[in-house]
Amino acid sequence: MNRISLSRRGFIKNTGMITASGILLPNLLTGKALNSMNQSISISTDFVSGGGDVRVVSENPHRIRFKAHNEGGGGWSQVWWYFALEGVKSGEEIVLELDRGVPASAGISPQVFFSYDQKVWGLTDTGKSAIIDSREFFVYKHVVRGDKVWFAYDLPYTPAHLDLLLTSDVSKNPDAEIFEFCKTKKGRPVTAIRFDKPKQESKKKHGIWLQARTHAFESGSSWVLHELLRWLISEDPMAKNLLDCSTLVVVPIVDVDGVVEGRTGKNQQPHDHNRGWDILPDHWPETKASKSLLMEWKEQNMLDMFIDFHGPGNNSHPYFIIAETNSLPYDKQQKNRKKFFEVLKSKPLDDIARLSQSMTQIYHSERPWDQKPNTARKWVTMETTDHNVALTLEVNMNTPLSTMDGYRSEAITLGRAISNYFVQNHHQR
Repeated sequence: MNRISLSRRGFIKNTGMITASGILLPNLLTGKALNSMNQSISISTDFVSGGGDVRVVSENPHRIRFKAHNEGGGGWSQVWWYFALEGVKSGEEIVLELDRGVPASAGISPQVFFSYDQKVWGLTDTGKSAIIDSREFFVYKHVVRGDKVWFAYDLPYTPAHLDLLLTSDVSKNPDAEIFEFCKTKKGRPVTAIRFDKPKQESKKKHGIWLQARTHAFESGSSWVLHELLRWLISEDPMAKNLLDCSTLVVVPIVDVDGVVEGRTGKNQQPHDHNRGWDILPDHWPETKASKSLLMEWKEQNMLDMFIDFHGPGNNSHPYFIIAETNSLPYDKQQKNRKKFFEVLKSKPLDDIARLSQSMTQIYHSERPWDQKPNTARKWVTMETTDHNVALTLEVNMNTPLSTMDGYRSEAITLGRAISNYFVQNHHQR
């Protein structure tokens, strides 16, 4: 077992986290406010994953105006925000005015997350669109129940959540290895988990690759992978059977720099972590490390499944984005994907399906290749094995169901389908 060993000082330096009451939490520096008026209200984003441009417009009534972090292109590159508000009184109403920018940001959350301790999170009431000073806004109102409150675009997931809530339990599994996958361009460690039980002569070893957060703002994708990892180390016989017949690599946070720095990550320059996989030399260390290991699996003919976890930020069922069937270059890829969807009981995502939402019915949506050039999924499909099932999963973030319990239900649904697919020998090589 290879474990990353860091002193407390070293851990703080690498991740920006501190311990409080035995819980690792983002380090909120309340003494460094980004905006204050008569020092009665202060705003801060100076903590891990904090982001956005925030200011106090008025204190009577309390109006906070903010913009999401923008990677430079507007739209879906302008999504993530996460800030702390201090100095209000319990029972007071806060009006949050999200400036959608120009062009208007696409990823609007009908409700946003709030917390008084960064451990327990709830959802605000549903906001409303508004025109203020001839600009598009989305306005939320929330009555606070404490003098300090955190607001976030979605349920935050940082390297501390992985380290505190998961790695100690995963390390107890004798077949699990927690390792430093690579370092980011800014020197932060990217953590991965490998499950590799010794092969039994009578069983195949299937290669399964799961990753999340090539777009930093899609925190729900990390939560689904987090809960899938918890299921893998559980006593569920289906989880044990899957580990018996597979080698699994899981990367819960790919763009660690973007997550820690509170950036949206999507469409960052020269391309984000889900683009440019066919460009050499690789711009991102994370992409280079992924492609290297995936090519090793190709040489062993054991890359069987690749799932890239994302989050659409809308009211929807979870669904896979997939290439049109006739775009898949190999017959085995087409047959294997079809069989996996049969095992999962996945259905096409149509207009009727979009009228409802769940966490346990996973749909799929075919897209032409040229809509998303050079993506991780496309590279895996075209450049690795002729039998792999390569998918992009859009977890349904920003819905009333998108809680830790909801993400757990989604993860277990997916995990059991993957287990059935491989354990029952549906996969053809």
